[in-house]
Amino acid sequence: MQFSGRRHTHIGILSAVIGILVVIGFIALCLVSGFYGGEAGIIIGIVGILLFLIALIGFVLSCKAVRQFDIYYRFPVIGITLNGVMMIILMIIYILGFL
Repeated sequence: MQFSGRRHTHIGILSAVIGILVVIGFIALCLVSGFYGGEAGIIIGIVGILLFLIALIGFVLSCKAVRQFDIYYRFPVIGITLNGVMMIILMIIYILGFL
């Protein structure tokens, strides 16, 4: 039974799901790259860039969800955290790849 008018936003839940999928995708890419000894090829790099773009979309969605009023903030905060951390990690990996 809920006594307040608060609700979970669909955008916030979607951003959290996107964040979880990006983390799972990153772990899968790490495993594939490790299996091939770091020589997995350009396809793995392209998938990594796509993961970065998906994380960026999830981050923007969660920021929109946080701006809504009278909601529960659990899922938008999970989305901001997961997507933000993954964007930072992926950016660091690609910057180190250029060096």
